[in-house]
Amino acid sequence: MSFNDKLVRFSGLREKEVKNNDEKLYRVTVVAFEDRCNLNCGLRFYELLKQNKHFEVSFFNEPFAKSFLNLQGRNFFDFIDNGERILKGTKSDIVIWGYEEEGKIRLNFQIANQYVIPEVKSFSLLDSLFIPLSYFSNPENFSPALLTLIEGIIIAAVTPVTNDQKTMRASLLQNVVNRLAADAAPKDISREFMPYIMNMLAKVYLNYAAENLSDQHMQVIQNLLETALNNRQFMRLPIYFGSIYGNFAQLFETAFNQSENFADLKQAIKYYQDAQKYLNRNYPYDFGLIAYHLALLNFAFWKHTGDLQALRDAVSHLRDAEKVYSHSQFPQSWCHIEGLLGYYLTSLGMSTKSDDIMQLAIDSYKQQQKIYDQQTNPQEWAKIQEKIGNIYYLLGKQDEDDNFMLEARNYFNSALQIYDDLRLKDNAGEIKKLLSKVKNYID
Repeated sequence: MSFNDKLVRFSGLREKEVKNNDEKLYRVTVVAFEDRCNLNCGLRFYELLKQNKHFEVSFFNEPFAKSFLNLQGRNFFDFIDNGERILKGTKSDIVIWGYEEEGKIRLNFQIANQYVIPEVKSFSLLDSLFIPLSYFSNPENFSPALLTLIEGIIIAAVTPVTNDQKTMRASLLQNVVNRLAADAAPKDISREFMPYIMNMLAKVYLNYAAENLSDQHMQVIQNLLETALNNRQFMRLPIYFGSIYGNFAQLFETAFNQSENFADLKQAIKYYQDAQKYLNRNYPYDFGLIAYHLALLNFAFWKHTGDLQALRDAVSHLRDAEKVYSHSQFPQSWCHIEGLLGYYLTSLGMSTKSDDIMQLAIDSYKQQQKIYDQQTNPQEWAKIQEKIGNIYYLLGKQDEDDNFMLEARNYFNSALQIYDDLRLKDNAGEIKKLLSKVKNYID
């Protein structure tokens, strides 16, 4: 089935027309492609892309070894670092990499802080789109539909910040969807390109529909991803299977976050587990990001069912993410994970009545204070003191131990002093209530 046939079979894919906007909204850098065909593919792609009215496009051609672009080499630290350097140096929203593989050009898309959490980033650096090399021998024959898809990938990948940017992004993605549904099929795209095209199209459509994911949107995106999987024999590396399963997981996670449908939660967990089989520890950033999502979803599973194994799994996945998101490389993400660990371990400790697990929760919260220290982040530091105090209070009640209650009082008092200094009356009022509870036990 052709590219266009696969699109137009979905009734209602096209939405109402939106207002046109000619403003250049995205700064795009095309890096000189790593190719051996002497076609100067990167420069030709740059010339094509700069015709887009929404993109301010630059071409980056500084000499440096691009061996890290070989995905089988797994040099992702170099991949991330070089891309971040180019993004900062050119002040771009997105960098596009190109690499020749067996007579095809593989495109990868990098944005700043691509794997930082808890910010929502739906694109992995491993998400790939393949283009026929023949397009670059005569760019006039470059498929308009494929260029439209690339436009959609760029718009979908860049995270909007302001409400105006979010509104404009939604309008632009809607126009992309409309044009893809109406465009003539690429005449020379063979079936071997189908899984990559369908996978990336599903990502674009999910980003377009994510704010209000209807049953119809779900059906469209599932069909696109199923088509990609049905053509998986054309995918050269297992990581591409991982990308598809990861997008299935994102779809059901998005649906669950909107509806809290338990079936969607189970599907999201299943697909992230499938994705992690392919995006394993050899691909640390993706492995760590999936582990983080699995932690969130397993914790939600525990809250729905009371299944303690799901809570243990949530903690285990966070530990996996913690190994990737180190204090030195990802300080804010590491801090966020330590806070979640403190919360999850507290829940597990109380559920199992384990003092040792509760102490691990305290340790995680204290780790957070390496980032949120008292001098530079007094309010955040005080909130953590309050959480630690609450753990000691719970331990004191559970074990009927005055020593724990005294520790709780000390931590609550240290938080209260900060709240009083910052004149945070509501926070101070809550702490005073907790101190009154402690007083009932130790006086």
